[in-house]
Amino acid sequence: MRRFQTLRSDPNVIAHALAIAALIFVTLVVLGLGNPAHAADRTLEEQLKEQRKEIETLKEQVRQLTQAQPYQSSVTQNRSMQPSQDVSTQSQPTQNINIPLDKDRPTSRNAAVLDQNGHGVSVSLDKDRPTFSTGDGQFSTSLRALIQYDNGWYGQQTAPTGTQLSNGSNFRRAQIGLTGTAFKDWSYNFTVDFGGSSIEKSGYIYTAYIEYDGLKPFGFRIGAYAPPAGLEDSTGSPDLIFLERPASADLARNIAGAPSRDSATVFAEGTNYFAAVSFTGGKVGDASTFEDQQALVGRLAYLVYSDDKAHVLLDADGTYVLKFPGMVAGPHSPQSFSFSITPELTADSTATKLVSTQTFDASHVKEGGLEAAADWKNLYAQIGYFGYGIERRASALANPNFNGWYALATWVITGESRSYDPGTATFRAPDPHKPLGSPSGFGALELAARYSVLDLNYDAGNAGTVIAANGVRGGRQDVWSLGLNWYPNSIFRFALDYELINVRRFSGTGADLGDHTHAIALRSQVSF
Repeated sequence: MRRFQTLRSDPNVIAHALAIAALIFVTLVVLGLGNPAHAADRTLEEQLKEQRKEIETLKEQVRQLTQAQPYQSSVTQNRSMQPSQDVSTQSQPTQNINIPLDKDRPTSRNAAVLDQNGHGVSVSLDKDRPTFSTGDGQFSTSLRALIQYDNGWYGQQTAPTGTQLSNGSNFRRAQIGLTGTAFKDWSYNFTVDFGGSSIEKSGYIYTAYIEYDGLKPFGFRIGAYAPPAGLEDSTGSPDLIFLERPASADLARNIAGAPSRDSATVFAEGTNYFAAVSFTGGKVGDASTFEDQQALVGRLAYLVYSDDKAHVLLDADGTYVLKFPGMVAGPHSPQSFSFSITPELTADSTATKLVSTQTFDASHVKEGGLEAAADWKNLYAQIGYFGYGIERRASALANPNFNGWYALATWVITGESRSYDPGTATFRAPDPHKPLGSPSGFGALELAARYSVLDLNYDAGNAGTVIAANGVRGGRQDVWSLGLNWYPNSIFRFALDYELINVRRFSGTGADLGDHTHAIALRSQVSF
């Protein structure tokens, strides 16, 4: 019945059918009126042969049009819903396979296998990720990957013994994973990373969580992941402006956050705000300890201004470590903690740290940060300040505190802008208007500059003097960075960074441990 209904509804099929009927009718008339004595006439036989060929040709065309009709109906229906060109085929009489092709943005193309009720599975590229989803929207899964290959060169002019930085290359991140939804209101993410800071790892759980989003605007997440801990922290690794985060922000996030952290988070999000509170523990793969670390991590972000050309975002974060893991069994076990960070480049395979404090027997550690970001057309700026404090355990010595800050700015030479993402309250990397390979396309080109400071000195005194009992000589690190980012399309990125690193630091007896280093690094990245 379906094919007969389709046949009646298509003008081309009807026209061909009428043509065949007319030709048959004319042939019969000619044969009926003709004298049998003339049937053997050679000219008439040749005409009949030609007519038979035409009849067979028309029959074949009708057969092909009848089989193709369901696909044409499907294509017409899809074109009425979206401005993309559809190419369709059929696998079963009751199913259509639709492949809409969006000429302007190939990342949105998809192929769907759907029945009349909209059920089935569709295959698409959602934000450049291969995605499988059901027609009812209840289930989906996407394949994600991030590969960042770094090459770094260091030029140390002055370096104390034991702090030589090593030239080299590494896979900073080599991740593959699955993300998706289940029963519409549940989501998940499982990602494994084979890269690492300074040296690669054999593979570890980078992210593994489940999330419930059925009570909008609230959400609940549990698993191992990076809990929201600030603007720079929440910016995804593929969208970072420089190869690494500024040292002050990186130090803050690693106290009780960063990837692979055992966490439980309650959050709320809207078009102009994001708020989250997390209870965190240790990291997946940490060395065995007597009980895990316990901490609270919070973030609050508010978009104070927004239009089609500009955004202004304010952000605050805080961390409080309730309890550290014990070094030995028992209620009075020492609880070890120290601050340290590598320079803002991790190609050095020795993981040398130019600034670091001594180890403290600490009962609590606290951190607070304020950040702000703004964009206008193809310009972007971001600043941040962080304070850190350590509460000594069972000690008459003063509790030390430290601080750090950064400021950065970018200019997208080709005119694109960094887009605001309300789901994370962060800014994403520019998406090229004219990808490389398109007519007159080159991709997006971005210039960036940053200055960052991390001061891990407390009552440090002067050079040539012995440190006071309360003092901490962790060192002060200043880094000037210049960057050039090229985005040939929405998947690939090449980043060239130059860094001037200055460290001012003294030993406990006042000896100079300072460092002055130039560094150049190149990152090749693929992300989807």
